[in-house]
Amino acid sequence: MKIYMIEGGKEKEIPGLVFTTGDSYIVDNDDIIWIWHGKNASVDEKATAAAIAKKIDDSRGGKPKVIAIDQGDETADHARFKALCGELGGLKIVDKDIAESFLRKVVKEHQPPALFKISSEEAGGNINAVEFVQVPAKKENLDPDDCFVLWVPEINTSFIWVGEQSNVKERVLAGQLARKFDKDTPGVQKEVFVDQGKEPSNFLKFLK
Repeated sequence: MKIYMIEGGKEKEIPGLVFTTGDSYIVDNDDIIWIWHGKNASVDEKATAAAIAKKIDDSRGGKPKVIAIDQGDETADHARFKALCGELGGLKIVDKDIAESFLRKVVKEHQPPALFKISSEEAGGNINAVEFVQVPAKKENLDPDDCFVLWVPEINTSFIWVGEQSNVKERVLAGQLARKFDKDTPGVQKEVFVDQGKEPSNFLKFLK
């Protein structure tokens, strides 16, 4: 499998499933060529991704199937794509400023904390179809219906926050999801579970 980011009108191979909302990507899985568009990807990037995917397809005699999906789609194809990504640790949708840290597995100096939303509702209850979507690291974004990972590189810790209204399956999944998240996170992470309403001060201080 090869993963490409569209940059400057060309494809650039990247080592992992770390995407940003402002870009388009190609995931070449031999029999299927996936095109993934971030919600803020430009028209030019989308067109370039389509052209490059067609070029790859043509080089194989048109045998692969080309499937384009947009961030946030709730289609059967998107579920299949998330399941494929799950086999490799799950798709991370991050801000541009930390994408490089994840791809190179090197933490930048003074890297701020980052908050990621996860939930079995979005993942269809399937741990192999999970996405980690970065949201602003603010207390107001902690939804009682979901689970979140607060990555704090400063102290090599991943806090797993569990909402009080999340279901039993989500609570069980939270630990497994945290391990998937840490698999591709720079450095060795300590996992700390936090229940809503019982947040310690060393968790809250990293949220605005």
